[in-house]
Amino acid sequence: MGAVQIVTMRFLILALLFLSVPLATRAALTNAINQATHAVEAFDRANKLYEQGKFTEAATAYEHLTAAGRTPTAVWFNLGNAAYKAGHVGRAIAAYRIAERNEPRDSTLRANLQFVRGKVYADEKSRVPLWQSCVRIATVNEWTVLASAGLWLFFAVLAGGEFTRRRYLKTAAAILIAFLLAAGLLALALWDARTPAAVVVVQEATARFGPLDESQAAFQLRDGAEVTALSFKEQWVEVRDAEKRVGWMRRDALTMLPGVASSPTH
Repeated sequence: MGAVQIVTMRFLILALLFLSVPLATRAALTNAINQATHAVEAFDRANKLYEQGKFTEAATAYEHLTAAGRTPTAVWFNLGNAAYKAGHVGRAIAAYRIAERNEPRDSTLRANLQFVRGKVYADEKSRVPLWQSCVRIATVNEWTVLASAGLWLFFAVLAGGEFTRRRYLKTAAAILIAFLLAAGLLALALWDARTPAAVVVVQEATARFGPLDESQAAFQLRDGAEVTALSFKEQWVEVRDAEKRVGWMRRDALTMLPGVASSPTH
């Protein structure tokens, strides 16, 4: 329902603005209103398919919504639910991970992601490094705001000391340490967000020693395995899995997760 409320609010704002803009821009506003209306209707249709137990059709409907561009977290979350119910563990994990970037502290989302990961790995905690668990409790924007606030507060304390002719050395030192910690976590969050990641979305995928079908098999990964993309060559992706093994996999066996400024590629 969150996505519906957001789109409805945008619809009302656009409707209020419609009468106060030049004729030249009304066509664009009308188009935006129509798109918002269609998005709400499509979201409702996908939800009804899910409620009817048509999980494969619902997942397809949600995927069509994600292809439109900026997608509300609710769509990704529902896509993850539908994909899992349809038996597509990898696509569910991919959708949940994208949603997690927007709502990192959503308890239901994190519980679903952990549950589905448990279907892939015996010990999910061992598959997610501690530093990633730490930085993923907030978005990149939130870490940026926190680090910036710490820096400005540090300068404010120094300026206050000059103005009152008193030294707040302990306070300034504590704030500086907090700022450096936040800045370090921000750097890690940016690194994590910009590192190309992918999820296996076929029942069993073979990683090979080279980017050829004739290359010798290196290892195999099951549906839902999460990997890091190291390089690309035509229809092949060089990946590293959680056990640090490296091999080449066909691109159609993976769903690439979007980076900070990219869009998802299926």
